[in-house]
Amino acid sequence: MSTLRQSVVNLVESRLFQGTVLTLIIVNAVILGADTFDAVRIAMGPGLGMVDRLIVYAFVVEIFLRIFAERGDYFRKGWNIFDFVIVGVSLAAATSGLAALRAFRVLRVLRVITVIPRMRVVVSALLDSIPGIASVGVVLALIIYVFAVIAANLYGGAHPHLFGDVFTAMYTLFQVMTLEGWPDIAGQVGETHARSWVFFLAFVLIATFTMLNLFVAIVVRVVEEDSGPVVDEVIANQTAIREHLAALREEVAALSARLPK
Repeated sequence: MSTLRQSVVNLVESRLFQGTVLTLIIVNAVILGADTFDAVRIAMGPGLGMVDRLIVYAFVVEIFLRIFAERGDYFRKGWNIFDFVIVGVSLAAATSGLAALRAFRVLRVLRVITVIPRMRVVVSALLDSIPGIASVGVVLALIIYVFAVIAANLYGGAHPHLFGDVFTAMYTLFQVMTLEGWPDIAGQVGETHARSWVFFLAFVLIATFTMLNLFVAIVVRVVEEDSGPVVDEVIANQTAIREHLAALREEVAALSARLPK
């Protein structure tokens, strides 16, 4: 490895460089938010857009430095590809006058995920949990469908705006499942069907307290599994440090023993 490339590798891996990138991402997020206020845009004038472009160009330089340091290995990592796409879209948005494309500038904020390792673990866990979440989602959809058919038959005639057909009933039950305003819905049905509370109680217990908690359980399990290698690495580093300290103590003791008394 050439001296120049080694210097670039040391630069991009340094805490100062990573901290600077993280600071630029945070500053950029603040600028993008401030740009939505008319008063700020008027007060800052073109200066706000100029700072935004400078940050984009800084991100481009960062990407080129990382590509130069890692060469072909750069595009073998999924997070690097994510960074490359985000910066590419940001550069296109910064140099384009299209308002729709400029709206995608906010994607730069997502780069904070690639900078902070623990956030990468969380996002990776969410992606890894998609198959399990999809399975639970299918079961949940079936439960909502079954209860919707029952509700349409029992309460559709008296409350067509809530349970007039299966699709209307499914939408109403989805609202009930989120626990947003469901006492009002149950109260309306209860005025014509005194025992409807049994139906709503069963649905809330099954769909909300059971099925939705399964989503959380799946994500938590995957997070624990994905965090395993990180924890093992930390433990290994701590063990290596302890062994190194023990070796240093032995060397100090041996040197002390050789000193004349």
